[in-house]
Amino acid sequence: MDGALALLLVFGVLAAVCAGLVLLARRIRRRNLHGGLMSVAEELYLPSAKRLRGETQEVRQAEQGSGEKL
Repeated sequence: MDGALALLLVFGVLAAVCAGLVLLARRIRRRNLHGGLMSVAEELYLPSAKRLRGETQEVRQAEQGSGEKL
């Protein structure tokens, strides 16, 4: 019976940690703090993310540059 209780405790802690990570991810996305952190993760799991991020930076630079010309 002690083994079953220990196993239940381990799975309970694992479930609590996973739930905490989900809540933390939601909070980060809601506050728009995921820019630097998520770009690294996206590059690992989505090979085209690096290209998309580069295009986004080019657009931002073009917008900033067009503002200076006015």
